[in-house]
Amino acid sequence: MKWLNLRQSGILADRYFDILRGDPRNSLLLLLQAPVIAGLIALVWKDVEQATKTLYFVLVLSAIWFGCTNASREIVKEQAIFFRERMVGVEVPAYVFSKVRILAMLGFLQCLLLVVMVNYYIHLLGNKLLLFLTLYFCSLAGTTLGLLISAIMNSQGKAVGMVPLLIIPQILFSEFALPKEVHEGVTKYLERLMLAGWGYENFKELVAGQPDYLVVIRNFIVLAAFAVSFFFLTIEVLKRKNYKW
Repeated sequence: MKWLNLRQSGILADRYFDILRGDPRNSLLLLLQAPVIAGLIALVWKDVEQATKTLYFVLVLSAIWFGCTNASREIVKEQAIFFRERMVGVEVPAYVFSKVRILAMLGFLQCLLLVVMVNYYIHLLGNKLLLFLTLYFCSLAGTTLGLLISAIMNSQGKAVGMVPLLIIPQILFSEFALPKEVHEGVTKYLERLMLAGWGYENFKELVAGQPDYLVVIRNFIVLAAFAVSFFFLTIEVLKRKNYKW
């Protein structure tokens, strides 16, 4: 992988991990998102015998939220440092990949906690591993989207403020909010650009009596394609950005 300096990325990832360990309060708050949301879900659905479609959508949306919020400040907050390091040879792909490596581990823990805790209180139908992987793929796509936001914005406040503006359309342009037959013209195409729609479709397929695993695989591929696209867009934004702060 000539375009990606893995050694440099490894060094940057180790530094990033040390920074997170050096701020246990913030890291703990990020990890606590999953148990808190799982607890709220258990409170709302405590009298329901098994999971509903509404719950599946909430889980998918939560995973996207985790990824997006985890990453939304991680580039913009150290933009001055990054610019100086670029001048001495730090490569943009290695820098972005170092963020993804650590944030992917954080997202893994969050999605795992979410699935395990929700399943403990409310019986989730379908293959639990594939349900978890669906949430994790949604989280990864949300993570790279959050990094893209962080690369575009020039302040932490603006980056964090963009997260709800990207999450709300996930609800509005979804089959969950409006039946599929209602989506016409532009809204139909916008629906296919929403991460939550693909994750929700995967959940519905996995909990069906006889899941179509070709559809499941397709949805995984689409979510992965979103994550990869946001990753490369982040790299391009950082390469072209005018660093005059």
